[in-house]
Amino acid sequence: MKIKQIAVWLLPLILLSIIYLAYQYLTFSYTITTQGIVYPYREWTLAKTPDGNLINSLKNNYNNTITNYTVTEFQRGDMAEFSIREEIFRKAYIEKDDTIGLISSNTEVRRLLELEGELNSQQMLLAFYASGEKPEEVQVAYDKMILARQQYETQDKINQRNKILFERGHIPAEEYEISENEFLISYQNYLISRSQHEALLSGAKSEQLDYIRANINSLEQNIAHLKGLIDAFTITSPIGGKITRKQGINSEFDAILRVADTTRFVVIIPVELYNIPYIEPGQLIDIISPMSGQPIPATVFNFDSSVQTLNQRQHIFVSALVNAQDAAGIFPDMRVDARIPSGPINLNDYVRRFMNEIYNN
Repeated sequence: MKIKQIAVWLLPLILLSIIYLAYQYLTFSYTITTQGIVYPYREWTLAKTPDGNLINSLKNNYNNTITNYTVTEFQRGDMAEFSIREEIFRKAYIEKDDTIGLISSNTEVRRLLELEGELNSQQMLLAFYASGEKPEEVQVAYDKMILARQQYETQDKINQRNKILFERGHIPAEEYEISENEFLISYQNYLISRSQHEALLSGAKSEQLDYIRANINSLEQNIAHLKGLIDAFTITSPIGGKITRKQGINSEFDAILRVADTTRFVVIIPVELYNIPYIEPGQLIDIISPMSGQPIPATVFNFDSSVQTLNQRQHIFVSALVNAQDAAGIFPDMRVDARIPSGPINLNDYVRRFMNEIYNN
């Protein structure tokens, strides 16, 4: 009888001890399963807007920042042309600073010619004012000016006629550009000859010479700035990487070229809010390629600072980094499975997480 009484009291005690020991020492594995999208470490996009302007942007997916963004705008009526190197599309990989294409702008070139002509005129004017030439050469300079003006007026009429023919489609753009350049040259020659004649008609005071020198300095600065703009019309790739054919996220722009830096990959993974406490920076996770089905190691490095709703459930985006040597079988914009192990946990934590899983589903 005493043995039965002892057994009645001892059995619950043993069961409680077993449950206690299980809660304290029995461990389980807990893995968060989700999906993510693969992005290149950096990507550069060259695109065209519907109104013909060019946009190029460099995005760092590791920091989720746009590190460079430029827009090349063309004035209305400007005969601008962008020509891309055809051999670029025959290559799978391009190097940093490779020339992608060239932009030629008729307006900018015409403005440069005008400034250079005005600079020549001012330089000739300064030379004549400073030389102290005598009035006996006035007649020769006058005759040269009249001849240059006649040539300028004649070329102006020809250019106006060619402009009308070009607008009607009767002559090609190249012929019109040649006519316009000849007109600008004749105008510059007229300005130079007129300056020479004016210089011989009057003497020069020191204030006049200083004024001309200031004009020359200003023109030289403007010319240097304009040449810099024209040089910037050479489009080069700011990064080396693989050429991708996908249009891109913004469908409003027509992507001409996308270059992906695949030295590393960034995987953006949405994780439900209740699972975030079980993930930490530096944690190793597995990315599963749909091609090979093999796990690829990745390292968690960032958590988004805002909550986003997907399928009416709250998520935080977690970023993980994949090194190139481990990235066999994954490509930019690929959807992959992700397994995030949290390591061995005791029964108490496992039950709590299990209940969270049931409650949130």
